[in-house]
Amino acid sequence: MKKFFSYVVPLGIGIALFYFFVIPKVDFKKLLEIISNSNPVWLILSCVFGLISHWARGYRSCMLLKPLGYQVRPFPSFLAVMVGYVTNLMLPRAGEVARCGVLQKMENVPAQITFGTVVTERIIDLLILVSLIGMVLLIEFNRISHILFDFFEGIWSAVPKDKMYWVLGIGVFCAFALLFVLYIFRKKIKLFFRTKVGAFLQGVWQGVLSVKNVENKGSFVFYTLLIWLMYYLMAYVLFFVSPETALLTPIQGLAILVMGGIGMAMPVQGGIGAYNLLVGKTLESYHIVSDAAQNEILSNTIGTFMHLVQTLVVLIFGGLAFLIFWFIKKQETQEKTA
Repeated sequence: MKKFFSYVVPLGIGIALFYFFVIPKVDFKKLLEIISNSNPVWLILSCVFGLISHWARGYRSCMLLKPLGYQVRPFPSFLAVMVGYVTNLMLPRAGEVARCGVLQKMENVPAQITFGTVVTERIIDLLILVSLIGMVLLIEFNRISHILFDFFEGIWSAVPKDKMYWVLGIGVFCAFALLFVLYIFRKKIKLFFRTKVGAFLQGVWQGVLSVKNVENKGSFVFYTLLIWLMYYLMAYVLFFVSPETALLTPIQGLAILVMGGIGMAMPVQGGIGAYNLLVGKTLESYHIVSDAAQNEILSNTIGTFMHLVQTLVVLIFGGLAFLIFWFIKKQETQEKTA
């Protein structure tokens, strides 16, 4: 049941968002036209910026692990990041586990230590995203607040109100059933947490505290900012594939980065549905074409195009990273048995 709720439910939410809120507002003929007419220079640049951001994340991971006594090479760390990203497309939040597993097998870093540094990275990323949200709200509060309000209101209004009592009733029943099970097995749970979970959390805490002991903090800040700058450029250059978005300003590009970041942070595989909706609504608010109906369709179509490009980069290079990792481990196994 835990695996079901962890994997199937987020996928279902993403598919539902995409099916009910994105597909009706996307012109797939126009989407194919944008893809076929896109200048490959912008697509290649977006791909390059994306790869630089992923490489910078891998290198920053090496900096976090070094104070803990682990000399991790940048290339295996980059492979681990890419394998993690492609895993997240299939199983939400499983990418962190896959990333830790790759470094454990390639660089002999205990999984709990790597996981601790990943937690640190996520905290830093969250702080940066919140800071960017605050910056964009200061610049365009009315626009962004209306987009977020319309987004969540649209999702809430799609839920049949006559079914809400059943949903709430089932939720309350499950909560009480969980509390009852926890009470019955409280002694075994307590023993489990004292032994296995305690040791794991100790390793995680070591990883979290690693940021305090980074040797070159200026370099760490540089790579952190580089990651987010590349995120920004990866999305911004895609505006130039369509004449309707080519005139958008860098500040408007920042707003789209923030809304896309919120969509990617939601508990669905690869931000499917959520990213398309939020980026589409943000583009729509800038009135990229004068006709309201066409503006809505074109905005959501371009938002879907941007998500498609970023997803393909992860799929292609994440898949290659997994194959390289598999080949390296296979070669090592053959050398040991020879």
